[in-house]
Amino acid sequence: MRYELRRLQTDDLPEVTDIYNAACRDRESTQGTRPWSVAEMNEFLFALRPSFVSYTCVSNGSVIGWTAITRHHVNEGVRQTAEMSLYVQGRFRRSGVGSALARAVLSRPSTANLHCILATIFSDTPNVVSFAKRKCGLSVAGCLPGAFPHNGKNYDILVLQRLIMS
Repeated sequence: MRYELRRLQTDDLPEVTDIYNAACRDRESTQGTRPWSVAEMNEFLFALRPSFVSYTCVSNGSVIGWTAITRHHVNEGVRQTAEMSLYVQGRFRRSGVGSALARAVLSRPSTANLHCILATIFSDTPNVVSFAKRKCGLSVAGCLPGAFPHNGKNYDILVLQRLIMS
């Protein structure tokens, strides 16, 4: 499969939002289960918590995956803690798209002024946890037991981190 990586643009937001909403429907996103509008995705990536860096993966003119490093919280004057998001359409997984997106976003100079990159992942998704460790250099920092309610059940969320050395 042929694909290209490029910086995420506002024109990509409808497809990026669709990929995110599919992940929410399938309980693959720890952000929530409610679908987001394109305007909410725009706020997340460009306004409310502007991303340090974000990329899309495009194949045959369509966005098939995206990633972003966004502010975890604002703490002026100190090195930042950021959160990593990475989503790939189901049928394009295990084809190198996620790995390419992770390499692109984590190798950017903009990550150099960060103290730490965080990610939150469901503990019952061992393939995602393994990917985060192997391809993103993240390690488990802790667990939030039962922190995510969905369809009458509470799911554990792992907090993973990658400390950035300076």
